Amino acid sequence: MKDQTINSGHITLNQLVAIQVKATEKKLMQTIASIKQEDINQVPFEGSWTAGQVFEHVNLSVSGVIDTLKAPAEVTERSPDQHAQELKDLFLNFDLKFSAAPTLIPSDRAHDKKALVSTLAGTFESLVGIIQTEDLTGTFAGFKFPGMGPLTRLEWVYLTIYHTQKHIHQIKNIMKYVS
Repeated sequence: MKDQTINSGHITLNQLVAIQVKATEKKLMQTIASIKQEDINQVPFEGSWTAGQVFEHVNLSVSGVIDTLKAPAEVTERSPDQHAQELKDLFLNFDLKFSAAPTLIPSDRAHDKKALVSTLAGTFESLVGIIQTEDLTGTFAGFKFPGMGPLTRLEWVYLTIYHTQKHIHQIKNIMKYVS
């Protein structure tokens, strides 16, 4: 794969995106570290997920994106980051609420903080590994994102970053009710 180079050869697109993913993962891990095990499974209010369920949901989502990034991609006939700002605006608008896809709904089981940390770390490590090896400019045509159509691998990575950031915000709000 030919990686796009930014800043006269100093850093590649893939390296830049991997850095952004690692920074988001670090914030996620700092958030989980701040939660006591006895609070991770507390329901903050009627109809809400627990912090543990949100962490599980994030892991399910990132795992799904990993599968998407591994799938065959088509040549992209547009800027590979065309929808990045739209995705950011959508996911980081904390007033908007979304329903999770059925495959991304977390279980009702109790969650163990150490197991969540281990699982999430492994999932993010896999994501970074794929980012470092795949051509992020290719388009995954197997799914049309509502209002945007098929996304490039790069846009799927940005979606993952912003989706995770949205849930970090959500978890912090949940903990206001639990603590």
